[in-house]
Formats: sequence, structure tokens, C-alpha cells
Amino acid sequence: HQDTFSLVLPKHHPMNKASFEAVKKIANEPFIFFSSDDSPFYYDLIMGICEDHGFQPKTFHKSVNALTIYKLVEEGLGIAIVPTALQYGYKENVKFVELTHIAQRTELYMIWKDSNRNPVLKNVLDLFVNKG
Repeated sequence: HQDTFSLVLPKHHPMNKASFEAVKKIANEPFIFFSSDDSPFYYDLIMGICEDHGFQPKTFHKSVNALTIYKLVEEGLGIAIVPTALQYGYKENVKFVELTHIAQRTELYMIWKDSNRNPVLKNVLDLFVNKG
């Protein structure tokens, strides 16, 4: 499954889905990134998004955990760009703006054992297929 990326903004941020114009409009914001040591693929893709739009982002903080990133954004310490699928299941006080008009995408894969009898597996597979 190919997934888009989304901006993660604090609820009080003036930008929203309706007012979003271009990635370059966020060039002066402090950014919270996935760690380049633990998530080099995501880090490079997100840096590429910024560079493709003419700016080098100001890094405020790096984290290996999406929930930590969301909490830092919620506190107004910066904004983030994450794979869009990472917004599902989180009830943090942030808002998401999907970046549909950029070239970068990420790939999501699922693997499981055929012998897995966990009854929740079917629900997870259905969710994955229906979101794709």
C-alpha cells in the first residue's frame, strides 16, 4: 500500500485543510522529526519533501515514537510531517493536513503467519485493505 504524508499541527495553529496552500508556507516553523538514526527512511523522505519545496527545515526535536511527536506538536513546540496512516487510532489534540500534491509516498506492508489464529487478525487485515 502506498501512503501519503500529512502535516501534524497543533489544534490552535492557524493553518488547516481549507487554508493550506503550499509546503513552502511552513518553511519557518520548527519541526519535530522521526530520528534519523532509528528511522532513516522516513527522515530522508521528509527532508526530501522540504528540500523539494525550497527550504531546509529547522529541527526542534527528533523522536522514534509517533505518539511523542504528536505530544510535542500538541504542546506547540513544533510541527511534523508523518505518514498519513499514522494518524489513525490517535486521539491527541492535533490536526492533520494531508499532503496529496507531493511526489513522496511511503510503502506500508503487512506480514503474518498463516497459522495465526488470533481473531483480531481479520479485523486488522480488513482495516488495512479498506484504508488502502
